[in-house]
Amino acid sequence: MINKERLFELVSSLLSFDTSNPPGNETICAEFLEEYLNKYNFKTKLQVNPNNPSRANLIASIGNENGKTLIYNGHLDVVPVSQDWISNPFKADIRGENLYARGACDMKGGIATMIEAAIELIESDFDFKNGQLILLFVYDEELHDLGVKQYIASPDFVKADFAVISEPSNLDLCIAHRGVVRYILSIFGKSCHAGVPHKGINAISNASLAIETLKPLMEKISKQTHEVLPPSTLTPTTIHGGEKDNIVPGKIDIQIDRRTLPGETIDFCQSQIVEIMENIKNKNKEFEYEIKPYVHVNPGYVAKNSEIVNIFSNTFYKTFRKDVIIKDFSGCNDQNFFIDAGVPTVVFGPGSLDIAHTVNEYVPLNDLEKATLFFKQLAKDVLS
Repeated sequence: MINKERLFELVSSLLSFDTSNPPGNETICAEFLEEYLNKYNFKTKLQVNPNNPSRANLIASIGNENGKTLIYNGHLDVVPVSQDWISNPFKADIRGENLYARGACDMKGGIATMIEAAIELIESDFDFKNGQLILLFVYDEELHDLGVKQYIASPDFVKADFAVISEPSNLDLCIAHRGVVRYILSIFGKSCHAGVPHKGINAISNASLAIETLKPLMEKISKQTHEVLPPSTLTPTTIHGGEKDNIVPGKIDIQIDRRTLPGETIDFCQSQIVEIMENIKNKNKEFEYEIKPYVHVNPGYVAKNSEIVNIFSNTFYKTFRKDVIIKDFSGCNDQNFFIDAGVPTVVFGPGSLDIAHTVNEYVPLNDLEKATLFFKQLAKDVLS
């Protein structure tokens, strides 16, 4: 059994902090958690953004740092509130079987379950002699991942044996997410008066040619397969350009969203587009282009037969007497940063990603209870 009253009080407290990003303001929430965890003899550290003291990570650890290390991770920021809510979005509202508030699902509910699991482990006299548990709660996951980047680049970073991120997964085990690269593909022409278009080069016409010529690549990558992930995609998403309605446009910017699978690097993806643009240029001397990436997140992935997945699956069966569902996580998260730093990482948490970022966001109370039970047992199994 778990201490439901304490768990729900902690969730409610976390939800009362408006950590909407932008601007974030996560420090005050991190300070609350530092004080909370100090009561249970955690060693804590606030890791403040050097350029913005209102933004901070909290690192809290307990146990033998010379043994195995397990990181429980979550992010303190939430997306901004828009439209009208049926209740105050920064006050926990329990109605029926659900708890409503901004961040209930994504992901202060998950953070609370990890903390409560750790506390109950301590109260059960688990001695942590064989390893340590690190609770790592970061800022700025919703925008630029500055918090996790600061932690990994710092002397405080611990190359743990395993990590779990409590993003909302419907209590399924997510072992991978696709990466994303976004490019601006600029197509150049030559401006002139629209009354004499033959004296210019219409960038719209060349942009249309570029998009049309990318279609075979879109089709090719859409047929790729992976253990759990859907195929890669390449999608032109916006077009900007033109100066005035009586001027032949001299430049068009096309934004391209490229979803990537493990092994597809930013350079590889760009080279595919460049090859196609160069082929056009070789056949059309009036075609000029430039391509620049402006967003890049690597994919994250651990294999189904990896040690962390085997341990996780065994713990899940032990806890719930059924097999865990193994799948991908459809959004980006911080998994790839830990994996790139050498820490095998999976995603598991209460609530549904479909409810994250929505008006009247909520998390099922039963999910919070189950996640707490699981996180308690997983820490026991990894650190015993």
